[in-house]
Amino acid sequence: MTNKKLVFSLLIFVLGLSSACKTHWVVLHDKTENKVIILDTINIKQDDAQILEIIKPYKAKIDSEMSEIIAYSETNLYKDEPEGLLNNFVADLIFQKGNEYLKKEYKTSASICLLNSGGLRSGLPKGAITIENVYELMPFENVLVAIQISGNDVKAMMNRIAKKGGMPESGFVMGIKSDTAQNIMIGNSALDISKNYTIITSDYLIAGGDDMTCFANAIATYPLSIKVRDAIIEYLREQTKKNLTINSKLDKRIYYEK
Repeated sequence: MTNKKLVFSLLIFVLGLSSACKTHWVVLHDKTENKVIILDTINIKQDDAQILEIIKPYKAKIDSEMSEIIAYSETNLYKDEPEGLLNNFVADLIFQKGNEYLKKEYKTSASICLLNSGGLRSGLPKGAITIENVYELMPFENVLVAIQISGNDVKAMMNRIAKKGGMPESGFVMGIKSDTAQNIMIGNSALDISKNYTIITSDYLIAGGDDMTCFANAIATYPLSIKVRDAIIEYLREQTKKNLTINSKLDKRIYYEK
């Protein structure tokens, strides 16, 4: 964890303690030692002036960094099903950035990107987009991973997407009928169950999140060592450097068949 993120985590924790006004429990998960620490905050006083004074300079620094404007959007981006402006925007940028990392580290590329809808916790506003907006959008520590699976497992993945009524994705088009994927096109070609496909996704889905059991029989796995949130921030900064604004569109990449 970087110093900035460590300070931010500590700040949130201390603020939580300082504002406690009744008995409650704080549960911390220490990933570095794989253990859970439970703290009883029954004796923490409300608005502890000493604690607030200690964290004041750190809070000011974090507030400044979180309010930094990193991009501008032409419209409000929101999540929807079976596709949405936010779904498409985030999946497309992760597809692009993920392939950049994949080509650089492993000299290969992916043909599909899949993310989970629950990982997108808020929309992005029209106008200025700040670091804080991205943290609100993606508050989790999910990491990008590329994985190669069989065509049969890709078909199972598509059927799971259909059953859920759509998920953020890029690289393919599919219809939904009776909770089943129809007319699946990956790039410009129909899904070929005799082929293997590489997918850019998150460690959450690879671990079986959202009941994505299709990743259990991976042929190859390529850790990309970057968080989804950091990839989003990196992309937004790059667009701004190119004097480009953020936009998205609905293109029927997932649709309901009649």
